[in-house]
Amino acid sequence: MTKTTYAIVAALLLCVVASLSAQEEKKDKVRRNMTPEETVASMELADGFQMKLFAGEPDVCQPNAFAVDDRGRLWVGENYTYTKYGWKPDDRDRILIFEDTDGDGKHDKRKVFTDDITYVSGLEVGHGGVWVGSPPNLLFIPDKDGDDVPDGKAEIVLDGWGAQDQHETLNTFTWGPDGWLYGCHGVFTHSKVGKPGTPDKDRIPINAGVWRYHPTKEKFEVFAWGTSNPWGIDFDDHGQLFMTACVIPHLWHVIQGGRYHRQAGQHFNKHVYDDIKNIAKHTHKGFDGRKGGHAHGGALLYLGDSFPDEYRGKLFMCNIHHHNMYADQLARRGSGYVGDHYEEIMFCQDRWFLGFNLRPSPDGSIYIIDWYDEQECHGQTPAGKATGRIYKLVYGDKKAEPVNLANKSNDELVQLQLHKNDWFVRHARRLLAERAAAGDDMSKVHEQLNDMLDNNKDGTRRLRALWALHVTGGADEKLLGKLLSDRDEYIRAWAIQLEAEDGEALTQTHARFVTMAESDSSQLVRLYLASALQRLPLRDRWAIAEKLVQHEEDKDDHNLPLMLWYGIEPLVPADKAKALQLASKSKIPLVRQYIARRATAK
Repeated sequence: MTKTTYAIVAALLLCVVASLSAQEEKKDKVRRNMTPEETVASMELADGFQMKLFAGEPDVCQPNAFAVDDRGRLWVGENYTYTKYGWKPDDRDRILIFEDTDGDGKHDKRKVFTDDITYVSGLEVGHGGVWVGSPPNLLFIPDKDGDDVPDGKAEIVLDGWGAQDQHETLNTFTWGPDGWLYGCHGVFTHSKVGKPGTPDKDRIPINAGVWRYHPTKEKFEVFAWGTSNPWGIDFDDHGQLFMTACVIPHLWHVIQGGRYHRQAGQHFNKHVYDDIKNIAKHTHKGFDGRKGGHAHGGALLYLGDSFPDEYRGKLFMCNIHHHNMYADQLARRGSGYVGDHYEEIMFCQDRWFLGFNLRPSPDGSIYIIDWYDEQECHGQTPAGKATGRIYKLVYGDKKAEPVNLANKSNDELVQLQLHKNDWFVRHARRLLAERAAAGDDMSKVHEQLNDMLDNNKDGTRRLRALWALHVTGGADEKLLGKLLSDRDEYIRAWAIQLEAEDGEALTQTHARFVTMAESDSSQLVRLYLASALQRLPLRDRWAIAEKLVQHEEDKDDHNLPLMLWYGIEPLVPADKAKALQLASKSKIPLVRQYIARRATAK
């Protein structure tokens, strides 16, 4: 090689090294862990939005669960045991309370509620205390006087929760409109849940899906099975449940009793045969040229009162791998919904940003929790063990006003069911439920709610009245029977769900269910009837199923054929001859096929 050639090669190598060095420098500027203030400054936001730093390290570290109480304060679980597979009983996490007293979007008060807890995985406030996921337990920490000091040791409500995968155990708690506490569970953790002391044979297994627990009935059940590692659930204005998930397609309309596409493994019932797929028309992997995966955390149906009206009903979520936040839009299709991309709300240049859960605020803004770490899951960098942030997504310059719904009268809580900001609706409804459970006279409350149900022209407000009646003991069989003939399909649907809630034999309404199965024009109503089949005694299912399977127009619906099958499946081994007669009447090919398959199964 000549000197000239050597010089050329050397020059080229220097250029390559310089280029790589420049790339690494550029990469470092983007990927290094930033201060909380720098992270906020690096965010690109949709027009009109601002991101405020509500709290950051050292005031909060490793936050992985949070809730907003009736005073608008944030309760935050700090998880210091996340990286420890098989943590020890003396490992400790803690729960903090943050408050913004001057309404500037930043906390100015902070206190420790407890540091006597291990592995915080989920958090919600209500019914005189704090509900905490702490595998293998679901805990309740009482604080009936509301002085922010535990009244005693945490009570084990349920045990048997697994933690084979440390971020796929019980998580993302939220109160449903029906008064139940809802939560998520991932596919690679295997739980067998029950009250302490429950024999193994009587425990309820779950390894992917949505579960719920009733705080006064003390009843646990799996609401729906499947998906992957969900970390986001929320209800829209019609009480429809939507969920976001990681890895596999991200968006789901969740129906009670549904079996949904799994990332891995098999459904517990091998005769499910097929499961319901996601509702998204799109993925966010590589969306808008962004590099990264398709792992979503958080789900918030925006029902506040400070964003422009165009955002109402949009589903906000974070994408962990893309380090950003999206809003999807939902549209009715058949018995369910289809989801499509609406807008990228925020993109963060700081690649350590890991937003993964969202909560609404009484001022109409959205809180975002940020795990903040270089690695998206499982591991942590040394710096990431002492980092964490909470942000507040705001629009305009609306200032947060002090609020304390616990000081409101029952009359005022009823009137809050009409509030534009659903935060007030939900918290007021739960407080009414608590007061009813404590023995308050609800007669006037029920009178007011019945008037709202009968006379309000807005279907969503009538639904709010129905849910409030239900959680306060005012929705009896007579009222629900009346509502089965209501003009609004969502009212009829919810009357079905509430009537079948306890899984008992129908007395006065079975014939009505049969008639509705035959003649109700709404696919949504027929979906709720199909869902209710699974909660009814087998003898009560036959007549309803016979009418439902004759709706040929439902054969290509996203949900109905499979939901019908899930309710019909146990009928086949119970009476094969009768099941084959049912198949002969079915105008839904899938139901016919699966009945025959089940009848010949060993």
